[in-house]
Amino acid sequence: MNLWKKKIIDTLISHYFIAASGSQEDRRSLRIRSSIFFPDFESAHTNEKEAYLEAAETLERKKVVRLRWEKHSKNEHLKTISCENFEKLFMEAGKPFPKDEAEKTRAMLRDKVRELGKIFGNLKGDTAQAEKVITLLEFLSHHFGLREIGQGFDQKIMCDLVKLLEFHFNPSQMEKITSRALSIHLYQDSKHLENLPAFCHHLFTRLQKTIKVPDITFMQRSFPETLISGKVVIEYKNNQMPLVNENGHIIGFPLETIENISYIEPITANQKYSAGLQRVIKKIFRQFSKGKEEKTVLIIENKETFYALATPQKTNANRHLQYDCFLYAGGYPNRAVVALIKILALSNFTLYYAGDMDPDGILILQHVYDFAQQAAAGKPVIPVKMDVSTFNKYLPWARNLSKAMLQQMERVREDTKTICGLSGLIQRIEETGQGVEQEIVDYR
Repeated sequence: MNLWKKKIIDTLISHYFIAASGSQEDRRSLRIRSSIFFPDFESAHTNEKEAYLEAAETLERKKVVRLRWEKHSKNEHLKTISCENFEKLFMEAGKPFPKDEAEKTRAMLRDKVRELGKIFGNLKGDTAQAEKVITLLEFLSHHFGLREIGQGFDQKIMCDLVKLLEFHFNPSQMEKITSRALSIHLYQDSKHLENLPAFCHHLFTRLQKTIKVPDITFMQRSFPETLISGKVVIEYKNNQMPLVNENGHIIGFPLETIENISYIEPITANQKYSAGLQRVIKKIFRQFSKGKEEKTVLIIENKETFYALATPQKTNANRHLQYDCFLYAGGYPNRAVVALIKILALSNFTLYYAGDMDPDGILILQHVYDFAQQAAAGKPVIPVKMDVSTFNKYLPWARNLSKAMLQQMERVREDTKTICGLSGLIQRIEETGQGVEQEIVDYR
């Protein structure tokens, strides 16, 4: 297809869908100024002008568009290009007519709702996801239209989505299978499922304002996890047996496990468990009772420092490092870290944070503070060795910060700057253009 012909058709189709996304789905014509198609027409080369006008006139001869010319002009100037026959427009583009496509898709969705409705009565166990699948498909069977097609949801994409939702209808089918294996099972393509949930994200986000939608983000190949250490008892939901970390070992937790944690408590002689378990814990861990009300966690940005500080001490020499537990942030917190921060905040831990003395380190502290606030409003986050005196001490071994890195400081909010010691630290970083990495700081 001629380049200008394609550009004219694509622009008309784009405006067609923009109109369909609003209150004008049934509008019968489009009229667009020529300057929209070719903004630089006046300054363009003569050959390019002729190619544009030829393409427009060819489409007019095919009765795809109508051209309107300036009446009072020494030279002929194209004023507008309008389209009244949308079926011919899409035929010329080699695409199905959207209204027909939408009706076929709604019919397919209605058939699938009837089919799944018959199966629903025989499902066992938790049917919450199945209900959401039926609700979503039923809603789309009535409301799927030009807006969705304009966003790229053609009949093939919708059939692919329905296949996934149909498989998701019975939760037992989702167990013990990777997303790539499922992708082959459903689509004969090992990577198709990597893109489908992300593609559907905006549609689901919009629809969930009206109806409950199933969660298909589980198909994303992301496995957030983090590390925690300390002599703590980790209590799970649904009265599951708690995990008692007697020796304070470093333990790795994926997000899926963290989502089942209800509470974290330092090991003391006063745990609130069933009578039998309480007697066992009192007997075994009486020596670890701290006899204090404050519970503390040190959130550590970098892995090397985390292992240095969070590994159980063989001696009792560094008493000032005796936090109840340590949490590895790993830079900007992933979903697993965020979930544990919120659990620790709700478990009434005082949150301490140790990180790099540079813009990113301060922004990570800001993120940690925000997540803590989401769980427990008013919960402070206290920086550890992130102050002017520590910065000055390690300034000889600091690293140069690029202009782009220093500009990140603009994202630090005023309320963050008021946290103890940070205002002066930020000033020193900006005036020296230097940053101190956490790994070179001695926390003893």
